[in-house]
Amino acid sequence: MQNHILHGENETLEFGKVISNLIQESLEPHFEFHLQGELGAGKTTLVRGILRSLGWEGSVKSPTYTICEEYEFNEYLILHIDLYRTETYEDIEMLDLGRRFDGKKIIFIEWPENLKKDRDFDLKIEMLHAENSRKIVLIGDTILLNSLKANK
Repeated sequence: MQNHILHGENETLEFGKVISNLIQESLEPHFEFHLQGELGAGKTTLVRGILRSLGWEGSVKSPTYTICEEYEFNEYLILHIDLYRTETYEDIEMLDLGRRFDGKKIIFIEWPENLKKDRDFDLKIEMLHAENSRKIVLIGDTILLNSLKANK
């Protein structure tokens, strides 16, 4: 487990760069990140920072109302999913999270506790409001956490 304190949107976007560097350097073809935090905690801002650093130039929207925002560019397929409004497991199965992709597939799931079934993840990112800042708690694979620490 690692803790980080971020002050403002720019530091959240910069932290996204750190995560994207890890993705780019890895030989792994698939990553799944679970994002937890209250509404407005900065989950979409973090995803925006990651996508921008990977080369995405378009807009990055919150999937709160669409459930899934999909981005396919360069060698990446990125699914940014918000399960806040899902009511049944069938809603989630329609997203076809297991679909095959020849490049790197990256899945970001907001509100993963709504999955009702456990899914493996590479990194859980908890975003908590602190006084004038955000506290980020990272939980996941030790090798991944050490790589993040080295890249920061």
